Amino acid sequence: MTTKEESTNPLILASLRATMGDWVYYISFMKMKDIASRVSQAQLFYKSKTLQDLLQRALLPNRVQDIANYLKTEQQRFFNTLVIGTYGGYPKWQEVEIKPNIPLGDFTFPSDLQGVLGFLSLDGSESLFAIDGQHRVEGIREAIKTDPNLGNEEVGVILVKGITGASKKDDPSGFERTRRLFTTLNRYAKPVNKKDIIALDEDDSVAIITRRLVEEYRLFSDGKVSLRGAASIPISDEQSFTSIRALYDGLDIYLKHVYLKSKQPSRKSKQPSSWVNFKRFYPSDGQVNELYDQAVVLWDNYVKYFQPIREIAESDAKNRVAGKYRTSNGGHFLFRPIGLLISLKAICYLMEHHNLSLDDAMVKMTKLPMELSDAPWKNLLWNPGSRKINAMSINQKAALKLIVYGLGGDLRPLNSNQEDLRKELAGIMNKEPEDIVLSIYSQ
Repeated sequence: MTTKEESTNPLILASLRATMGDWVYYISFMKMKDIASRVSQAQLFYKSKTLQDLLQRALLPNRVQDIANYLKTEQQRFFNTLVIGTYGGYPKWQEVEIKPNIPLGDFTFPSDLQGVLGFLSLDGSESLFAIDGQHRVEGIREAIKTDPNLGNEEVGVILVKGITGASKKDDPSGFERTRRLFTTLNRYAKPVNKKDIIALDEDDSVAIITRRLVEEYRLFSDGKVSLRGAASIPISDEQSFTSIRALYDGLDIYLKHVYLKSKQPSRKSKQPSSWVNFKRFYPSDGQVNELYDQAVVLWDNYVKYFQPIREIAESDAKNRVAGKYRTSNGGHFLFRPIGLLISLKAICYLMEHHNLSLDDAMVKMTKLPMELSDAPWKNLLWNPGSRKINAMSINQKAALKLIVYGLGGDLRPLNSNQEDLRKELAGIMNKEPEDIVLSIYSQ
């Protein structure tokens, strides 16, 4: 690890100089050990100790540890560019002169590259602070504590000269514009779209299995899955059984149950392994294949026990079978993503709290009414007036409890009972509790 003395040594960075708006910035890279020893957090934005503490608490320890673990365990590790501000010291830019019209191989340097290529020299007396990438900086610092070899790996950086004075009074504009840059980069950073995760993520096992099912499994292949960004499906789509987002979310529900069941805590471990952490890092081909096989068994059961699903699995998308079961009058419960996801939650609940096999839980599910326009879904999940799905969270939670009760399940793990369920449904449907009929569909 870099020593304190080394962290104050001069550092020369090969860089590109560029401008955007009123910012001049330098694109380069730094070794992780230099980042760990030289780059601090952005507390110097504030003189107030309270505000410094507030900014420090914005750092999430779990996220820092996740990043450190990623660096230490992922062979194909890679980071986005860090944005680093400079304060004090004497950073110097040394341009590499490019003489115009000198041929190099098959091309000639364009004149607009003048002033772009060069070296940025840091003498060690300046302060560097993370404007964007605070968690990554802390993750780097944490990782090389136990794996010093990571210190020589390189991470892309963008350096900006934001603050020149020692205090806000000395340099009010520098503090203001740098703090604004900090909040802009962090506030408007857009999370990765779930559709992009499903399409591209090579570490998320559920995304990998989703893609494989779409390519290989008869219920989802050849155009039977909607690739729209939304989870819902319009009735004009007469080909898709479900959406790719609903398929991913459904697999996430079921495979989490399968995974945690296989990782039941031992006497030495108080809690099961984290499903969230498992999805962050590609486990092994063997584990992914095992989960894929479990997913196939799940959907084989849906095909086996529900005739409409079997019909679409055995047909071509061009036959538009889905159009028969997803209509302007509601249609089949399982042909709406919301219904499919609630059914998966119910199946996992019965397996977990009633010790049922997947086959037994699926048999119970076949006893439920499947027309959205009929009780118990009418005015709960299906609005007959607007002819639209009621997708509010409270409606979905009540539907799950109704299924559990209707299939003879125990409501206590859901913090409910028969009386509470009546009141909950009455509030949603604008009825009196005594007017709510709770039916038993399977003993």
